[in-house]
Amino acid sequence: MISKWLSAPYRAYLSLGTEIALSLSLPIILGSYVDGYFGIKPIGILSGVILGLILFFFRIVRLLKDPGLDGRDSERGDK
Repeated sequence: MISKWLSAPYRAYLSLGTEIALSLSLPIILGSYVDGYFGIKPIGILSGVILGLILFFFRIVRLLKDPGLDGRDSERGDK
């Protein structure tokens, strides 16, 4: 349904932004939940922040290795 509203490059950027936002925020939210459940206040959030930064770093490295955002290499020109 969203494909009717947005063209392919915009969908690719939107999915990349969503993936980056989730890779940073989900571990922090889970770390906060672990803190509340086990009662170990700073450990869960700090480990969530570290895990989120590691996931973010690996996503950026993967993006730099493949400059075509959607997996296609349009500048290559192989024939």
